[in-house]
Amino acid sequence: MSAVLLGWDPVWPEAWQPDYASAAAGAADAGMFRAVWDITGVRGLEPGSDTWFVLPGAQAGVAGHGVVVSYPYAISGAEADPDGAVTVVDVDIDLLLPLGDQIPLSGLLPSCSLPESGILLLDREEEDDLRAAWALQLAALPSPATAVVPGTLPQEALRWSLASRYENDPDAIRICLVHHGTACSACGFEFRAAFGEDGSGMMQVHHIVPPRLVQDGYELDPVTDLVPLCPNCHAMAHTGTPDPYTPAELRRLLAVRAVLPVHQVLAGTPLTPDELQAQADAEQLLGNRKPGAD
Repeated sequence: MSAVLLGWDPVWPEAWQPDYASAAAGAADAGMFRAVWDITGVRGLEPGSDTWFVLPGAQAGVAGHGVVVSYPYAISGAEADPDGAVTVVDVDIDLLLPLGDQIPLSGLLPSCSLPESGILLLDREEEDDLRAAWALQLAALPSPATAVVPGTLPQEALRWSLASRYENDPDAIRICLVHHGTACSACGFEFRAAFGEDGSGMMQVHHIVPPRLVQDGYELDPVTDLVPLCPNCHAMAHTGTPDPYTPAELRRLLAVRAVLPVHQVLAGTPLTPDELQAQADAEQLLGNRKPGAD
């Protein structure tokens, strides 16, 4: 699969390109926004090709990522070519940064610049360099803990799956964690306490409303409908049938097996040989004691 840079002028988009703000909102809300892109005269693009969108100007910057999802096809055009047709592909836009936050292209691919056509096919080395730099630049991008930031892995390394939009809405996650705190509602695990600042933003949230009750007109209340769960407890919650386990049910499952909440577990250190011997001696003494010997 190939990779390509696509120039995108958010002020003067072509007729078949989306408005930048609408595309950004659609990608943030639904996970992707489908657009039609003119690639007339460009060969080599096929479904699964990674695309990065570059905003033009003296400080050209990479503003987002998408994936080609169709083979090239022709549509009627006006002045694009003598035959009155243009060649296009469908692109699923999965990430667009806010205008003004684009990453300078010179910092991602110092040796590359967009040609006048606004389309640049990348070779494998350039793609690898861009992907690595893109991942480094977006390392601090707020995202659901289970999500892969678009563009950081090649398409052949990914598998598409359905996910609850309620559990992956950044605003809903933020409101839930502000209200309930960042400790797991089932086991008490807290990422920041365990890993320091590197653990910030890693707690997941669980949608406690059973799917059978989510009907047309349902509106999410992040405070009452979401609770924080660590990845282990979250995965366990979704094994419940027909409805996911609630945090209370998860706590009962832990209690039955005498699993202590995380905040009750004390950090320990390895015992020395002398301490191990003293422990063994104490166990032997206690084992040899008879009831009522005190």
